[in-house]
Amino acid sequence: MLKKSVAYRFKHVMNQGKQSEAVSEIIGEILMLLMISSSFSVLYYNVSSIPSPSDPPNVTIVGRVEENNLVLEHQRGDPLDLDTIITVAMDIKNETFCVEDYLDAKSITDGKWNIGESVVYPLLFNIYNIRSYLKAALLTVDTKSNTLVFTGTLDIYPKTDLKVTMTADNLFPAIGSLVNFTICVTNPEGGTPAANIEIQINLSRNFSYFSNITSRGNYSADTGIWTIPYLEVGESECLTITTIVVLSSEPTQLAMILDGSGSISSTDWIVMKEGLANSIENSSIFPHDGNVELTVIQFGNDIARRELGPMTVRKDNYAYIGNLIRNINQIGGSTPISCGIRYAADALRNLGNFDSTKRQIINLVTDGVANSYWYTNYLGIYQGYDGWSKGEDYSYTANYSAKSTYRRNGRFTSNDLDSSGATRITLDFWYRLDDAEYGDLFLYLYNGNYYVLIANLADNTEDTWHHYTYSTTNTQYFKSTFKIQFRSQCGLGENVWIDDVIIKTNTEELLNDSFESDYWGENWWNPGLQSAEEAVSYLIDTLQMTSDQDELNALGVGIGGMYGGPDVDWLKYRIIWPQPGHIAPPYTAGWVRTITTWLDFEETIIEIFKDYFGISNINNAKIIAVTPSTDPQPGNNQDSIVLTPV
Repeated sequence: MLKKSVAYRFKHVMNQGKQSEAVSEIIGEILMLLMISSSFSVLYYNVSSIPSPSDPPNVTIVGRVEENNLVLEHQRGDPLDLDTIITVAMDIKNETFCVEDYLDAKSITDGKWNIGESVVYPLLFNIYNIRSYLKAALLTVDTKSNTLVFTGTLDIYPKTDLKVTMTADNLFPAIGSLVNFTICVTNPEGGTPAANIEIQINLSRNFSYFSNITSRGNYSADTGIWTIPYLEVGESECLTITTIVVLSSEPTQLAMILDGSGSISSTDWIVMKEGLANSIENSSIFPHDGNVELTVIQFGNDIARRELGPMTVRKDNYAYIGNLIRNINQIGGSTPISCGIRYAADALRNLGNFDSTKRQIINLVTDGVANSYWYTNYLGIYQGYDGWSKGEDYSYTANYSAKSTYRRNGRFTSNDLDSSGATRITLDFWYRLDDAEYGDLFLYLYNGNYYVLIANLADNTEDTWHHYTYSTTNTQYFKSTFKIQFRSQCGLGENVWIDDVIIKTNTEELLNDSFESDYWGENWWNPGLQSAEEAVSYLIDTLQMTSDQDELNALGVGIGGMYGGPDVDWLKYRIIWPQPGHIAPPYTAGWVRTITTWLDFEETIIEIFKDYFGISNINNAKIIAVTPSTDPQPGNNQDSIVLTPV
């Protein structure tokens, strides 16, 4: 669109009555029609004829397009007579009109088209000549002087404002029921006719096409496109698609990694197996369309075992799969989470229908913490203890501490601390005792080869915080792998806490931990936990997992129970993927879900499977093509609807 006046020199020949004569070279001032709407642009030339029958008018006209109306405003110069003729020559038709016919009643009372007054001419189209773009020429003739007042070219972009709506007759469908989707398109009054309309309709994979009926046009169930040849102004047409609700999934490799350690009672083990089997057998919860490949791994007693699959779940085998699950024998013993994760990675990659472009979902189900580390193949080594937990009941400062109890005790070891080159190491921390006896809490230092006992801390008063400091210049501790270690041997009812641990050399601070980080134990090492974290990296690399498609999640059972339950912070910040993790629901990728008892397992796994495979809410209709293509309100070109499964 041009926005400034430019002078042009040109020659013009025009007819005056029946006699033609050459008009000498003149300079004309360009008159531009300023386009307020982006759908219209025009350039006009003011022409003074020498000689002429009489002095022609000298005017400035500014134009715009409003709601498919050509608006010409007289802004400067001589008045024009009401019988001034304007011709719009388009490639589909020519339209000629008189100024008097399109000025408002007030403006024509003095018999002139004056400054400040506008001619409003409707650009009318029908379904046969409607276009998205029209090239036109505009000629304006003052009949009194028999003079061409201005001329120019026009770019015309007709507008149409189609509106789409989408509804369904059952917002809470059950599997196997019918749902009728009705899509309507309306061409409201005030627009132009529309032609060659295409509407893309996207229904969830859970709605299987059955039939359709439309008042105009054709619908292709294969492409999802409804084609409508035309729509006059004021018309509405509708399409109704009848579907059957089915449970269908995108191709998915699903691995269930089950904790079969000894902390789970035989009764709870049966509850878990029954809940998983029931869920998979229920076609309204778990798809039987062959798109989900199921693998079940169990870990316990320093081993991991493949119990089922990889096996696609279909209509002809879901009952068989359910029975296989019910007949899984519990392993018992320790909790080698790392072995279970590694076996799942290898099974999906080497035994299943692996495709890195397809979705992989791995669910870890556990009631405890990793107390066995991976050794070789799918075998682990029991480390001899479960390890400490996050202390939420007592802290010396702030909110948290490190805690050891009857069920959660053993070695609490820092990560490597590089003290090489130092001449002095100083330890400073606070600790608390509850019913602890002599020998229930020891302090050790690691010299690069073995741990050296430094102090027995349990020989002190209870239920109060004690401050401990220790400094050494012994060169055996000035190593890159220097560590501090607490060892607890708490019996039933005995507890110890550690807080505000500071370790520094003569030149720098190596550790300052008050256990307030998102993952409270980030500065402390446990072979079982570290081995599981390494297994997660192995899983991600082996399956070529991507954060926009794949996920590793965890269901923690027994929170607050007699065994303390799994370390939720560790699962959330170190195990689930992608990071950052979150507490479910919602079940967006990378979640931890916690329940207090195995009796809640079946209800929870149903909730999880419904989120994975349930009825998708992505049902929408959108105009993808129409003539004319310019739409003043594109926001109403699409609509969507949400359905909730029952």
